[in-house]
Amino acid sequence: MRIKQIGIDLGKTTFHMIALDDENKIVIRRQFTRSQLITFFEKRADQSLNIAFEACSGAHWLAHQLIASGHDVRLLTPESVKPFAKAQKNDWNDALAIAEAAQRPGRHAVGIKSHEQLDMQALHRVRARLVTSRTALINQIRGLLRERGLVFRSGRAQFEAFVRDKLVTGDVDLNPVCRTLFAALAAEYEAVNSRLEQIDRDLALFAKTNPVCRAVLPVPGVGVIVATALFSAVANISDFKSGRDFAAFLGLVPRQRSTGGRTVLLGISKRGNTYLRTLLIHGMRSAFYNRQKRENTMTEFMERLSARGMHTNKIVVASANKAARIIWAILSKNTCYQSHPA
Repeated sequence: MRIKQIGIDLGKTTFHMIALDDENKIVIRRQFTRSQLITFFEKRADQSLNIAFEACSGAHWLAHQLIASGHDVRLLTPESVKPFAKAQKNDWNDALAIAEAAQRPGRHAVGIKSHEQLDMQALHRVRARLVTSRTALINQIRGLLRERGLVFRSGRAQFEAFVRDKLVTGDVDLNPVCRTLFAALAAEYEAVNSRLEQIDRDLALFAKTNPVCRAVLPVPGVGVIVATALFSAVANISDFKSGRDFAAFLGLVPRQRSTGGRTVLLGISKRGNTYLRTLLIHGMRSAFYNRQKRENTMTEFMERLSARGMHTNKIVVASANKAARIIWAILSKNTCYQSHPA
């Protein structure tokens, strides 16, 4: 019995596996626990099996375990698997769909990230949650203070100045209950802010030592946050054949609605990595508003678009698309960013 392809439907505690032979007939149909699955493939380390499963929570850990046992592992996107799902949804049908999708040409495989990349990804996810919590806390304090007739200008800097100079020092007229409540909220804000600052220091330290981050940091609009997020999101830049493919991964290319030989381009697709796209667009927005302070090919590009009367948002997104292509060229060709063409 020769096993051609294995598909595994991942779960928290149970794993459903289907193996296909050369004629795409099911030769193995088994359910495993986590430890049983690892043992099953360790015993077949000499066979170098082709294994596929969807990229989801826990997929990278399992991929590392199976690769260590000498097997060939592919992580498929759910969108690549969905067209092959048959009948009603259950774990066995999902495993079969994965096994069939893995054999088809053109199915997009997700790069398997290193432990270092997973560490950076974890830091960024925690940071994103803390930023959301900090914003929610500011808005809640601002709304509660407004009920007490205390209004101050928008912005985090104005909020921190008000808390530091008036709220904590007791210069505002509040009853004991409110004073205790706002003191606790201010302490909570400081704790969240302190944790965010520590994560930012960790990211900055990593960016100084990592070659990928150092290579892309000179690109306008790319700072420590964008560089480390890029490192954590892209397992291998060679997975993308061109700069446009990388821009499409970020959702920065136009959507199409073409038919009958007539090409219709719409707004950006917003597919792919939402988090990295958001960070890159914010970075390019900062570069756009500070373009007078720096002179390079990116700011010249922005100036040309601005002179044509293009809206600021369009300029920022177009610049993010251009930056994505520059980043791909830097990493894939192992070169340096040139602020001005030679």
